[in-house]
Amino acid sequence: MEEATKETLVSLRAVTRSVTLPDDQQLHILRGIDLEVHSGDHTAIVGRSGCGKSTLLNLLGLLDVPTSGELEFLGQPAERLGNNARARLRGSTVGFVFQQFNLLPGRSALDNVITPLFYAKGREFWRRREIAMDRVGLAARANTMPNMLSGGEQQRVAIARALVRKPRLILADEPTGALDVETGQSVMALLDTVATETAAALVTITHDTNVAALARACYRLDSGVLSPLSVPESAGVGA
Repeated sequence: MEEATKETLVSLRAVTRSVTLPDDQQLHILRGIDLEVHSGDHTAIVGRSGCGKSTLLNLLGLLDVPTSGELEFLGQPAERLGNNARARLRGSTVGFVFQQFNLLPGRSALDNVITPLFYAKGREFWRRREIAMDRVGLAARANTMPNMLSGGEQQRVAIARALVRKPRLILADEPTGALDVETGQSVMALLDTVATETAAALVTITHDTNVAALARACYRLDSGVLSPLSVPESAGVGA
């Protein structure tokens, strides 16, 4: 995709996020974050546990708003959006993939995938669910319960669930953390392929520089500060 045709999906300028502790002191989680995510981007954010990665992911996905600074989502200032408006934008635009697959144990793979389409009706409902299952290579496992699927298959179901509403932004929080190296490589390849095919932006939050090496832009988050990260080209999942 040519740079000129890319759309800015999320823009953060001098964004901070703080919380007030019981003793009224301020805990500063994010400090002056500048970041733009465009359609078609594959961005990785690397950091150790507790560095603020999940907080940043929540901001990118409109699950939270900054303490200060500017966050625009599709050109709209997040602080001017109410909870319902943010929820509508999030539901129609963002797909989440987590380390823990968060599948409903008593529902089939297909039932888990169609959960985000609960209120959808008609042909579009049926078409989207079949496309999502086929795209992750699990059409033949649609009626299988989660406990009968491998870890990699469960993550693929979770990816299909994230894709079923055709998101423009895919946020993956440690998507390979519960998988072995080979399976993790396959899952990341799938995410990258799907994002490329749909021109969606993919943001991967990870502690693993090998996973980050698969992205086209990398950043390190350390003590709430975001900075560019150079990852050796020889790195990669399984390297």
